[in-house]
Amino acid sequence: MKRILLLFAATALLVACGPSREERVEQIEDFEDSVFENAIGADPATADQLTDLYVAFADKYPTDSLTPQYLMKAAEIQSNVIHTDRAIQLFDRVINDYSYFSEVPMCYFLKGNAYDLNCQYDEAKAAYQEFVDKFPNHFMAADTRKLIPLVGMSPEEIFEYNLARANDSLLANSQTVDVQ
Repeated sequence: MKRILLLFAATALLVACGPSREERVEQIEDFEDSVFENAIGADPATADQLTDLYVAFADKYPTDSLTPQYLMKAAEIQSNVIHTDRAIQLFDRVINDYSYFSEVPMCYFLKGNAYDLNCQYDEAKAAYQEFVDKFPNHFMAADTRKLIPLVGMSPEEIFEYNLARANDSLLANSQTVDVQ
């Protein structure tokens, strides 16, 4: 009788634990292959399913080296389907829980992009500014500084803004030319 109870307990424990780490990674990779073989990209429901796989892995294995990568992928996917709140939450999770992760600077930048895509321009500007402030030497920092004033502008407004800056630059250059 003890053997039957012990066998039952062991089986219940295995079932309760779910798939192993390796099985979860394989499941994620298979799902990624099926999603990303389509050049158009994932629909929101599929994006949510893949995100759920990434987050379940992260919850189960918070110290695994794949966890910050999976969370960042999940955040990018959510951003791409304009699920801004969930994307921001996931970018923040990477930033706060995995500060050592090499892609943390990109999380700050992509957080701004997620806000921008959702027309939350003040939040986008703040996120981009935070990226520039925290990572002033990042290869994207200079371009991001130039991007911040353009956030929320229409293409026509951007054209006018750039035209005015070009004219100001030309005027400044013409004043410094020494004519003899």
